[in-house]
Amino acid sequence: MEKKKLPRITILGKRIILSLLAFMLIWPLTVGVYTLVYKGYTLIDRTTFPSLDTKLKETLDQTPPDAPEAEKGVALSMALRNRLNQEMTSTFGWSVNDLLISPTRWLDNRANRQKGTIFALRMLLGFSATHLSKLGAVDAENPLLKEAREKRFAFSEDSWWFPSTESEYRKGIALMQQYEAALLTNNAVFNMRSDDRYDLLSFITGKQFLDQPLGLLVQSNSEVPYSDLDDRIYYTQGVVLVLRDVLTALFHLYPEISEKGGAENIRIAMRGIDRICDFDPLIVLRGDHDSVMADHRGKMARYLIEVRERLNDVAQSINR
Repeated sequence: MEKKKLPRITILGKRIILSLLAFMLIWPLTVGVYTLVYKGYTLIDRTTFPSLDTKLKETLDQTPPDAPEAEKGVALSMALRNRLNQEMTSTFGWSVNDLLISPTRWLDNRANRQKGTIFALRMLLGFSATHLSKLGAVDAENPLLKEAREKRFAFSEDSWWFPSTESEYRKGIALMQQYEAALLTNNAVFNMRSDDRYDLLSFITGKQFLDQPLGLLVQSNSEVPYSDLDDRIYYTQGVVLVLRDVLTALFHLYPEISEKGGAENIRIAMRGIDRICDFDPLIVLRGDHDSVMADHRGKMARYLIEVRERLNDVAQSINR
């Protein structure tokens, strides 16, 4: 007897079931492999920064709040350049300017973190050089810091050669170190008054600093290509990594800031900063409106808004 042919609908049903089973097996396998590869990568190149750098901790431990102003200036200067130095000496170094043929050129998360790092350094060094490195508003800016901010750190972050970005930034770091040495021999000025602390916090929470990365985070999803989502998140992380170093040093060296009613605001602001520094989703998603997917850019924005508002409250407590 001839075998009866299965109905066409049954064959189609089998194909659908097999396809679904294949998807159910392949999808978790793919995610599992990606997770293992990514976790392996993080063992050789850090992607999260849950705590302060050890060298900066040691510097602050050696510089108590009652230390001379010159020593406080050295600690703050070290805090300001610390993150850039960490990026330059990391496993793959400064990767923003790597050639297209280099595998590290495609590590865009670290590249955008580094772009955020140099932005923050440029802005905060500009404030420090024009406000804190001289006794009065009409005094000349320290020449070492002036060269560092106007020539070395202002250099393009993606130049591979003639000269390379790394060489220019190393010169900038060296100039800051020369300024620090000059402070300790009374050949340079560091002058942090109460109104300077207020102005610094106001600058940080204002349009020139935190509003810049915040604008990248709150822009409507419909206006942001999917490929740009992680770029904006890690750029913000780079900015905040520098900010954490500077604020930690500032609040340690000048405890009177918290004594004026800002202790709880400082605690909450630093908690939000730590969350941003430790933010590293396996896959960046762009959940919109009532989507079941996470909106990672929106989550980062909420952290940053909380930080900005708390720091603004700290500034207002100083100004009372």
